[in-house]
Amino acid sequence: MRFELQKLTLAKRYLWSGLIVALFPLVIMAVLYDRYSANLLDSLITNKVEGRLESVAVKMNNFISVHVKQLENIVDLPDTTRFFLDVNDGKLSGQLSDFLILETESPDIYSVEFSDTHGNVLRTIPSSKSRSKPLDHATLPIVQHKNVEILGPVLPSKGRPGWFLIRMPVYFNHEKIGQVALRTRLASLTEQAASLLEPNVYEPQVVIFDRIHISAVGTASFAGEILATSRQIMPGWRIHLVERGGRLDEPRVQIRYILLLVATLSTFGVVWLFIRMSQRLTSFLLPLSEGAQAISNGNFSLRVSENGPGELGILARSFNKMSSQLGAMIKSRVDVERRATLGNMAAGIAHEVRNPLATIVTTVHGLSYGESNPERQKMYQVISDEITRVDDTIGEFIKYAKPRKPSKEMVLIRDVFRSVRTLTAATAHDQNVVFNLLGDSALEVEIDHAHLRQILLNLTLNAIQALPDGGHVTLRTHRDGENAEISVTDNGIGLDNETRDKVLRPFFTTRVEGTGLGLSITSQLVEANNGKLDIESELAHGTTVKMIFPIRVTGQR
Repeated sequence: MRFELQKLTLAKRYLWSGLIVALFPLVIMAVLYDRYSANLLDSLITNKVEGRLESVAVKMNNFISVHVKQLENIVDLPDTTRFFLDVNDGKLSGQLSDFLILETESPDIYSVEFSDTHGNVLRTIPSSKSRSKPLDHATLPIVQHKNVEILGPVLPSKGRPGWFLIRMPVYFNHEKIGQVALRTRLASLTEQAASLLEPNVYEPQVVIFDRIHISAVGTASFAGEILATSRQIMPGWRIHLVERGGRLDEPRVQIRYILLLVATLSTFGVVWLFIRMSQRLTSFLLPLSEGAQAISNGNFSLRVSENGPGELGILARSFNKMSSQLGAMIKSRVDVERRATLGNMAAGIAHEVRNPLATIVTTVHGLSYGESNPERQKMYQVISDEITRVDDTIGEFIKYAKPRKPSKEMVLIRDVFRSVRTLTAATAHDQNVVFNLLGDSALEVEIDHAHLRQILLNLTLNAIQALPDGGHVTLRTHRDGENAEISVTDNGIGLDNETRDKVLRPFFTTRVEGTGLGLSITSQLVEANNGKLDIESELAHGTTVKMIFPIRVTGQR
C-alpha cells in the first residue's frame, strides 16, 4: 500500500486538481444564479403575466366589439327607425320582431331594449313579466366607448344574474330619435379572464372605476394587493390580478431547491467520476510500476495487460515490447559472453586435457597388447572406453563453445532424411523403432548440409531414446510459403512442462550418461542457419520438434 501511494501520488494529484477545477466554476455559477434568480424570475413572471393580461384584454375588447357590431345591425334596420318615428303606435313589425328574437338567442344576450332619448324603456324583446316595464336606467354608471354607451354593471342579487347595457342612439335626419340597447350577461364578459386564475396565488378581477370589483364568474369580490393591471378595456374598466394566498414566490423557492439539488447531485457525480477515474488509472499504472520493479530484478517474462484505454494501452504495449527486446538483448549479450568464456575454456581443455588423454590412450593400448591376463585385458578396455567417452564429451563441449560458421548451399531434404535413417538404423532396430519419412520429396532449402544432418541426427537419436519400448519416429517436411517446415515426431514418453522449458539449456539432461549439450547444440545450429525451433510435447503422448528455415536466404548464394 505504501508503494502504491508513493508511486501514484502524481496521478492522484492531477485527478484531484482537475476535480477542484471542475467543481469551482459549478459552485460559483450556483451562487451567482441563486443571487440573481429572484430578479430574473420576477422579470419572467411579470412578462408572462403582462402578456396574458394583454391577451385577455384583447379578448374582452373583441367580445364588446362583436356585440357592438350586432347592435349596429339592429340600429341600421329601417323598421327600427320606423318604430321610433311612430312611437305612439308602440308596435314592432313582424320582420323586426323575428330578427330581434333570433339575436337574443345568444347565451350572452338577455334582451334588446328600445328606449327614448331620455332613457325611458319603451319596449323589451323578448318581453317578460319582470322586464315588461323596466326601471329607468338613469342611475346606472355610464361611460362612452367608441360609438356606444356602456351602462352598469348591475351585480347579481336575490338569485338574479348580473348584467350591463351596450346602448347605441338612433338618428333620423341627424336628429336623435331614440336608443337601442343590448342587455348583456355580465359573466360572459368576466369569464374571459378565468384563464388568468392561479389558485392560492392570485385571481383576476374586473374593476370598474376602482370601486366595483367583480370576480371571473361575474360576482362581487373583495379588493386585495394588486400584482398587475391591464390597460383599459373600456373607459374605467380594467383587469387586476389580486394576490390570494401569499404563495407567489413558491415557484422561485422550488426552482432554488431544484437548483441546489442538481448542484449537489452534480458535485457528488463529479466526485464519484474522479474517484473512479483515479481508481481506474491506478489499476493501469500499478501493474506498470510492478513490471518495472520485476525488470529491475531481472524478470523479463512478466507481461502487463494491454487493455488500457488510449495512451495507457499504447504505454502498456510499448512496455511489453521494451521488456521483450531488453530480455532478448540481455540474453544475447550473456550468450555471447558465455560462449566467449566457453571458447577460452574449450581451448584450454583441448590443450590441457586432450593431449594427456592421447598419451594415456597410447599407453593403455601398448599395455593391452602385451597382456595375456583376460581380466587385465578387460580392465584396459574399460579404461580405453572411458577415455573415449571423455574425449567425445570434450568434443561436444568444443562444438557448443566454438560452432563452425555455416557454409550454405541448396540441399535436398529428402537425401538428408535418408542419410539420417541409415546412420540410426541399427539403433532403431535394437529399440524396435519404425522410421517414417513423409512430405515433399523435391523440397530444397539453402542451409549448411553438415549442420542439417547433425541437427536431424541429434533429434532422431533423442526421439529413439524416448521410445524404450519401441514406437514410431516420423521425419516430415513441407513448404509453407517462402519457408520450409521440418519436424521430428515420436510417440514416446513425452515431456512435462517444466522439463520442456529447460531442455534447450546447456548441460541440462534427464539421462545419467548424457552431457546435456545435444539439444543446446541443435538449437544453436538452427539459429546459425536463420531457422526457428519449437518443441511441442505432452507427457505420455510424445514429442514433436518443429523447425522452420527460409528456402532461400536473401543476400547469400
